[in-house]
Amino acid sequence: MTTFRILALASGNKHKLQEFEEILGPVGWKVESIRHWVPDLADPEETEPDFPGNARLKLSHAASLLKESSIRPLPHALAADDSGLSVSVLGGAPGVFSARFAELAGSGQGDAANRQELARRLREAGLVPGASAPAAFVCAIAFMALAPDGLVEVMAECRGAVGLAERGDGGFGYDSMFLPILADRKLSDRTFAELPSTVKHSLSHRGLALKALAAKLGKRR
Repeated sequence: MTTFRILALASGNKHKLQEFEEILGPVGWKVESIRHWVPDLADPEETEPDFPGNARLKLSHAASLLKESSIRPLPHALAADDSGLSVSVLGGAPGVFSARFAELAGSGQGDAANRQELARRLREAGLVPGASAPAAFVCAIAFMALAPDGLVEVMAECRGAVGLAERGDGGFGYDSMFLPILADRKLSDRTFAELPSTVKHSLSHRGLALKALAAKLGKRR
């Protein structure tokens, strides 16, 4: 019988929680939002210039609040991730500002507004319907066992392209605009939002980062 350890994820994003659970579950982790222990958690301002720095910042912020929680038992470990989309023709944007792309542009908030802002910027850059622009998803994860055991960090990238059209009902964020490069080095004709979750996990930035984390944690057991 598998004995599960509890991992608190410094996020309330149900899609991220599901991806963490689907990939780390088979190696013995049950993933829950840190909001189980810190219901009123407010996300820190992401002030670092890169994904690993913001992942560490989120981890440190969540760890300090978790220590003050009166809810028991505490989780065995804590993790935070920072991820985003980088589009070459936009100078790497939205990058670390992926989650607030539209908000910072004054054009709205949330995933749908972010996609609309991305499409607007791509059109301004000269992209036409049916064409695509090289892009990459990046994910950095910072992990810390609550018993002193040191920090574990991983980062992974998924290269592909983005187009103007949105396709598919799965995924979240920019998934419906992103076409990943497949194992045979060909560009997929389906977006992340159209691919089955098992296929997406085998290709995606977060899937690759979580598998790297699972491998590192397995060696430390």
